[in-house]
Amino acid sequence: MRISKAAVLPVLILSLAAACGRGTEEARIREFLEKTAAKAEKRDVEAVTARLAEDYRDFEGRNKPATQALLRQYFKRSGIVIHLLGVKIETDADSGRASVKAEVMFSAGAAEIFRRLVRYAGECFRFSLDLRKGPAGNWLIDSSAWEPVSWSELFSESAVILKKLFPDG
Repeated sequence: MRISKAAVLPVLILSLAAACGRGTEEARIREFLEKTAAKAEKRDVEAVTARLAEDYRDFEGRNKPATQALLRQYFKRSGIVIHLLGVKIETDADSGRASVKAEVMFSAGAAEIFRRLVRYAGECFRFSLDLRKGPAGNWLIDSSAWEPVSWSELFSESAVILKKLFPDG
């Protein structure tokens, strides 16, 4: 039996659509992280903390208002540049929850200008985030923890990104 090209085309389109549909939540979470980093670079405390759930807690017990105060204090110091590095995401579609490990490199704004010249990269941290879907279907951060990590401890994906940032390093 011979199958016509016209019969195969719809199946191929549906298969591609299904394949592209996989990872949609992962893509939305990555975008959520990128936009959060961009808002932090702009020192937009309200926009950053709007991404926290109302009952948010971090690893030191800070709630949403305490985290807002921490960010205000931190943003007073100087400009900040954030590079989102490797991200590992596990989602549970049934519960509307996700677990994220994201590596981030922070540097002061002034240092960013000279980072290639002076070979100062900044500091790398690994964030562990628990996310849940909000009432509008948006992602919210339920809880977070972070720790500094050395370059040798980074995810392989992070090392690739750093090589692009520092090709001669």
